[in-house]
Amino acid sequence: MIGLRSLAAALALAAGPGAGLAGSALANDDVLRLSRDPANVVMPGITYDGWNYSPLDQINAGNIKLLSLQWTLQIGMLDSHEAAPLVIGDTMYLVSPRQDFVYAFDLAADGVFLWEFRPTLEQMPPAVQNCCGSPPRGLYYAENKLFLAATDGALVALDAQSGQQVWRRVVADASKGEAMAGNGIVVRDRFIAATDGYGARGKVLAAGLHDGRVAWTMYNVGPNADVGIGARFQKNYPYLGGANPAQESWFVDSWQHGGAGAAGFFTYDPDTNVFFYSTGSCRPGNPDYRRERGVVALDAGGRLTAFHNNFCSAQMARDGTTGELVWAFTLTPQDMWGLDEQSVTPLIDLDSGKAAIKASANGLFYAWDRAGGKLLGQPWMHSFQDIIKGPAFVDLQTGLPAYDADKLAFTAVADRRRVTQADPAAAERRPADYTGTEVVACPAGGARKWETDAYSPRTRLLYAHTNNVCGAFAVVAGDYKPGEPNNLLRRANVASVPRKDVAGQPTTVPSELKALDPIGRKVAWSRPMGDETRTGQLVTAGDLLFKGNNASGFIEVLDARNGEPLWSFRTGSGFSQSPVTYLHGGRQYVAVVASSGPVNAPIGFNAGPEAAARMRRGGTTLYVMAVPEM
Repeated sequence: MIGLRSLAAALALAAGPGAGLAGSALANDDVLRLSRDPANVVMPGITYDGWNYSPLDQINAGNIKLLSLQWTLQIGMLDSHEAAPLVIGDTMYLVSPRQDFVYAFDLAADGVFLWEFRPTLEQMPPAVQNCCGSPPRGLYYAENKLFLAATDGALVALDAQSGQQVWRRVVADASKGEAMAGNGIVVRDRFIAATDGYGARGKVLAAGLHDGRVAWTMYNVGPNADVGIGARFQKNYPYLGGANPAQESWFVDSWQHGGAGAAGFFTYDPDTNVFFYSTGSCRPGNPDYRRERGVVALDAGGRLTAFHNNFCSAQMARDGTTGELVWAFTLTPQDMWGLDEQSVTPLIDLDSGKAAIKASANGLFYAWDRAGGKLLGQPWMHSFQDIIKGPAFVDLQTGLPAYDADKLAFTAVADRRRVTQADPAAAERRPADYTGTEVVACPAGGARKWETDAYSPRTRLLYAHTNNVCGAFAVVAGDYKPGEPNNLLRRANVASVPRKDVAGQPTTVPSELKALDPIGRKVAWSRPMGDETRTGQLVTAGDLLFKGNNASGFIEVLDARNGEPLWSFRTGSGFSQSPVTYLHGGRQYVAVVASSGPVNAPIGFNAGPEAAARMRRGGTTLYVMAVPEM
């Protein structure tokens, strides 16, 4: 595995030719040029700002009912395809899950295969599980090359014309449970990627586009030199003010297995040369191994005074050239609920300034000054949560949330009783193995996951998929095991934990597509979705929102202004990716892969008419659609 370069070494490396350039000169010129042409899709999210927005409007509300299938292609890989296609000129590129096959299709010939690349993946050790579902989640293009963060922990560069491997560099240690989810970003002459892996210490690294040489590696938890904390780091709030703000926020050396991987998409601001991403859950799942055992130090307002566990479940902003940490914000300090912050951080302009925004997994919506990292106002609730007390959820002076003591997790019931006398569950709802340490909370496992959001500069709304999930869990004693999901945290069998909507009312709706208003600080509209799906959405200048419905197997098109359904088409399979739109031969197309895993549930005669198994089966098909040429 490539060893860690210190911050000083990374800074020295950055001091070469062009290091003094400012603004967009530090971005990759090829990526900037191609991404500004709506004919192309060169990265997940379409552009550096992560909007997943296209200025194309040939397809609009006036002709959407004429949208029809132009051609299809069977990919041949039965699994959930999480990476959206790329389009550059006459060629479409796609990467498959698990096996990481890369395909090139000829758009001038209705998707005829141009080439296929099949990598040789290293096997994960039998005792270590790969994380993150069915990566990779993205493919990236720059300077006639395709870049892939492969499932086995290798970065791979391919010649985009021929599909031949240009270089391969192993950057993750599978024996430690490190893996890659396929997320990354191209900045200047480097491909920046990240690792995930349950308790494995998450890191980001930059490899040269032309040779794969690793320029720097920075971890998300640990000592200053590992994390990239130097003079530039903004200590905006008191909990960030220590001499070693990441390491000293963990009990002894617990940060060494602290998690904080990064499996979601990155965004980048060429003007400031800063890239943005979020980190995953704190590990192990039992917080008693990350703080003084059995002790939760709270002030009178319910805010943690120690062991914040920086920087897991956090928002990160790093220099695109050196990797140094510019600012960070821990969204859910000492996260003891497994909230796993992986959603994208779109970059938009608000009336209060240039912002980085996030619909967080903890149910709150945040906006920061993207240059300095301070909050731009009080976060507000986009999905129901009862972990953080409101209505002033975060103290703007300290940057810390106020926790409800009843929702805190402990290994021993005696420790819980020192903080709260409330019973986790009423007598009639207690399971046979009830201990009194169970926690019943919303959102259970997070209101958000990694899927792509979409932002429209026309409606000024962020479109996000959210889950209405409440549940019960307990933390247990034990040993850390590399690659073990939810290590030392388990579900509790407390009965009748109802889902709740954003108003806190019981609901049967598992998840919703929401239009979130960052200016009005509210949910502008929402549409129920059939399951806790993880599908991204695409918005266009035609004021159309394209999305796959994983429960029904339909591709759906909604009015981006009000959420009204305008068009749908049944594919008979599920969705795990965002649709894309592109221009070819002067005509706008929409493409999406409908896919789901190979396990198909049997259909009983008495199954309900809306049962998901009636609507979709395992399959992997690329659908390409357009309206008739006039």
